[in-house]
Amino acid sequence: MNYEESLAYLDELNVFGMNFGLARIEKLLYLLGEPQKAYKTIHVTGTNGKGSVTAMLASGLQAAGIRTGMYISPHLSSYTERMVIDGRQVSEAQFADALSVVRDICEFMAGEGDEHPTQFEVITAAAFLLFQKEKVEYAVIEVGLGGLLDSTNVILPEVSVITNVTFEHADKCGGTLEGIAHHKAGIMKPGVPVVTGAEGKALEIIREEARAKGCALYVMGEDFAAEAMKPLGQLSIPPNLGATGYGTQDRALTDMQMEALSKLHMDCSECGDSEQLVAFKGKNDVFGSMDYKLSLLGLHQVQNSALAAAVMMVLATDDLRFTKKAVKQGMKRVVWPGRFELIKGYDYKVLIDGAHNPAGIATLRASLDYYFPAEQRVFVLGILKDKDYQQMLDMLLRPEDKVVLTTPDSERAAEPAELLPYVKSECREAVADAAAALQRGHQLAQATGEPRNTILICAGSLYLIGALRDLLMKG
Repeated sequence: MNYEESLAYLDELNVFGMNFGLARIEKLLYLLGEPQKAYKTIHVTGTNGKGSVTAMLASGLQAAGIRTGMYISPHLSSYTERMVIDGRQVSEAQFADALSVVRDICEFMAGEGDEHPTQFEVITAAAFLLFQKEKVEYAVIEVGLGGLLDSTNVILPEVSVITNVTFEHADKCGGTLEGIAHHKAGIMKPGVPVVTGAEGKALEIIREEARAKGCALYVMGEDFAAEAMKPLGQLSIPPNLGATGYGTQDRALTDMQMEALSKLHMDCSECGDSEQLVAFKGKNDVFGSMDYKLSLLGLHQVQNSALAAAVMMVLATDDLRFTKKAVKQGMKRVVWPGRFELIKGYDYKVLIDGAHNPAGIATLRASLDYYFPAEQRVFVLGILKDKDYQQMLDMLLRPEDKVVLTTPDSERAAEPAELLPYVKSECREAVADAAAALQRGHQLAQATGEPRNTILICAGSLYLIGALRDLLMKG
């Protein structure tokens, strides 16, 4: 297959839907020769931040001189984004070639009477195969959904990472926060160290699983911590604010903001306009302490970076290549598009963010209040109908904000007109077409008459921001 044919093939696989279980992927990988066993892995799950942590780890491994694969989902613009080797997404030809091999095995399985693998299983197998072919030494693997029954849960990693646990995908992960925690703890393997930022009941469940499986457990806030010290260099930022972490499902926005904005000390002289300086502090000999410049903005990225740094320090106990220098270089070089990302080239500030659930939206709001407290805000938002959109809109928006609601590119998209009653802002409208909504957002931002004091924010769904990012990058 060529790339266009591979995309058509993936579309055909949608008929198999989301069908959880490991039997199909295990059989598929067995027939492919178990490519996932050809290199070391790090496995990353969590409700929020798992993609960012995956990207930070891959960047850190590269800085350590290690040939590194990275597997993420979903993509923003192209399927090739899901498979990255040493910081470069694979070519369309590489993607198609790997998919062709996997397709042939899937057809053999179907001919033998086996259940056909799902689209995600096929892509996952293709990534594992491609990493083997390209002779990576490590691959950082992001879970697709949950953990226990996710197609990626066929690896034996060097470290397992559970970023955090909040209430999302409950219908697929047990129906409760405890059920979600059990699913995410499902990636834990006997004797494999675990690094987590989980809290509360979810952390209790992870502790129980760690004891049962003999896993060393490293917990953010207990064994290590991080604090933002020098954020965005060229913006006006109020003093005495801070950065600590994520909101929990039952925590009000104001509580989360109070915790998230309590400890920061600022001196922006050494950071660029898209960097923040982070102080990482370990509480034992495994971690130590260090400062590093982080190329990703957002209060949440401070904590994501702490998790990634902790993983590298755990790995350093057995591999001297995992140095503090590698951590620092990795954090400074990491790129993660669409996550609290400033897009340059406009008279006003333009930001896109993949926040798509209440915890993510709470963090987005806190970050906006921290980095851009004085700016007039114009939003272009699209949300999926299976999210708690009323809570998300309540947490994110202020009465003075200008809001354009639009439609993400998904069958699960909420109709923008149906969301309008839940928007408390006086200036609100629904524009179904995403490109037209973005254009309307530009008009509203320009109409403020104060471009230097205005920010246009695109958020609400990864199925939306990929398309909007492409348009914004074209100018």
